[in-house]
Amino acid sequence: MTISVIVPIYKVEAYLRQCVDSVLAQTYTDLDIVLVDDGSPDNCPAICDAYARKDARVQVVHKPNGGLMSARQAGLRVAKGDYVGFVDGDDWIEPDMYARFAAAIDRYAPDMALCEFYYAFADHNEPSTQHLQRAYYTKAQLAQEIYPTMLYHAPYYSFGINPCCWSKVFKKELLEQCLYPVTPKVKIGEDAAFTYPCLLAADSLAYVDGCLYHYRNNAQSMTNVYDPKMPDYALIPYQILKSVFEESPYKEILMPQLAYYLLFSLNGVVRNEASPWNDKSTVDSKAVLKRFSGDAAVKAALLSVRTSSLPLHTRVVKLCLEHGKVQLLDLYTRLLRYKL
Repeated sequence: MTISVIVPIYKVEAYLRQCVDSVLAQTYTDLDIVLVDDGSPDNCPAICDAYARKDARVQVVHKPNGGLMSARQAGLRVAKGDYVGFVDGDDWIEPDMYARFAAAIDRYAPDMALCEFYYAFADHNEPSTQHLQRAYYTKAQLAQEIYPTMLYHAPYYSFGINPCCWSKVFKKELLEQCLYPVTPKVKIGEDAAFTYPCLLAADSLAYVDGCLYHYRNNAQSMTNVYDPKMPDYALIPYQILKSVFEESPYKEILMPQLAYYLLFSLNGVVRNEASPWNDKSTVDSKAVLKRFSGDAAVKAALLSVRTSSLPLHTRVVKLCLEHGKVQLLDLYTRLLRYKL
């Protein structure tokens, strides 16, 4: 059984060798390694080609820059494996990660398998904790035990199943069904846009207990970078999931979770507007906030979220958006700038 490992690559020259070396060092060797150079302007393309010359399992895709989703889709188009996994170009994996996935596949033949992972900070690692009690889930068990808290698990905000695709392997046919329809325009929440549809379409899931993936966490960049385009694409994952959930037989347990996810996404927009690097005028920032507070569908979803279950900051955001208090929310974002 071959497992394809897709590695999207863009401006990760400092970390790329550690990443690819960790994949090549896997104790499970029946791998198809797809390095996708997403138009990286540094030395990454040459590094990828050098690996392809050294190891026949490595194939390289060079493409114009199109973003993470388009890179993953490009990798899937040439993937040869029965199952497919992902590794981000600045992360690395444990030597037995795919051996342990292969063992679970041999035993259960699941549609998907997942493991735990480390958040890798400069000076320490933090293990992930997902709410899984079984090594294997049938469809009935997924419906009863996973789907009710898949997208949102209290306290705010926790995922029941983390959407990250790199801690998972997927049957290729399942991934093709759920990854290709996602627009490459999605820039945040890319993983959620297809991993949750995959989970809903899956008939079975295997769980490999253990932290096998190292996710390099650059927390400073998340708070210190202002993205002026975020308001344009922040809700794309929500809209994708909404269209999937509305057609699902599990709609009644999914839509309340999606409302919390919407608030989580809007909270990200507010924090982005509160960035000290945001040089928009007051009028422009208010226009951004008014766009969401004036959306009837957004208001309806937020009304279903229990305010008392939220931390103070998120309560303020929710209530201002619900009641159209744009000026108050704009003032709040400007006060936040002194804390970020």
